[in-house]
Amino acid sequence: MNRGLAFGTAILLIINVSSCRKAPDPPSPDDTALFEACVVPGTSSSLDIVTFNVEGFPKAGYSSVTALAALLKTIDADAVALQEVASEADFIRMANLMPGWSGYFYPIDNDDWNLAYLFKDSEIEVSLESARLLFKDDFYAFPRPPFEIMISHKPSGTDLYLINLHLKCCGGTDNENSRRTASQKLKEYLDSQRGDDAVVMLGDYNDEIASANESENPFLNFVNDPDDYLFSDLAIAKGTPLWWSYPSWPSHLDHILVTDELAQYVDTTMVVKASPCYPDYADVLSDHRPVMIIIRQ
Repeated sequence: MNRGLAFGTAILLIINVSSCRKAPDPPSPDDTALFEACVVPGTSSSLDIVTFNVEGFPKAGYSSVTALAALLKTIDADAVALQEVASEADFIRMANLMPGWSGYFYPIDNDDWNLAYLFKDSEIEVSLESARLLFKDDFYAFPRPPFEIMISHKPSGTDLYLINLHLKCCGGTDNENSRRTASQKLKEYLDSQRGDDAVVMLGDYNDEIASANESENPFLNFVNDPDDYLFSDLAIAKGTPLWWSYPSWPSHLDHILVTDELAQYVDTTMVVKASPCYPDYADVLSDHRPVMIIIRQ
């Protein structure tokens, strides 16, 4: 046989086989077994809160909707703060796939950069009148205004405020100054308006918190006030990159800050590394990993 012909035939066979491969079916929203080997779930005896940047949800259409529902059901937290929810309709569709949960979408339309919450109805009571945007006219420090809401954890009777953040991204002096300004204004707000309240401020801070150098850490004003504030994920930020929340850089950008009313009750904070259980994680779910705090009172 002519070698050129044989080579060409082999190439055609490879192309034909590849073109006939079936795209993977979307995972079932009820398939918690898909992720359970990679997840330490929340419990009924603790207050479990998750932050997760879902990268333009749904980045892979309906597959993202069902995969996220399955992952969140497996994590089984009481409250979930989401960032980068591009589609309100798909967020509602996902919430409808999670019986016993209620979803609350951003009060404004912010293109692909919306914030949202999910709450487990059996564990959380939501004060709807408390839901509001903070600093909504300060576009420089807050291109995505923080989303604050008050909740009550029914089993423990704990009342607290959640503040869902997605600060300005990327490097460069101007972006770094935006995050530093945001940090200063957030601390002023918490000091003056929430001084006696339990608060969890969580989300994609888009910067690191491990450095003790003020020029490298825009959130050092919180770190340097340990009597009033605690980054519950600080040990993760200072630890191995294998467990950082943004593995593609790698860096640790997703943080959970608690006020002193809750700091003594923090049991564990962990990054959920679900990709070993779901090889399509980066294509279907996100370039970030969820971060969960467990509070026991």
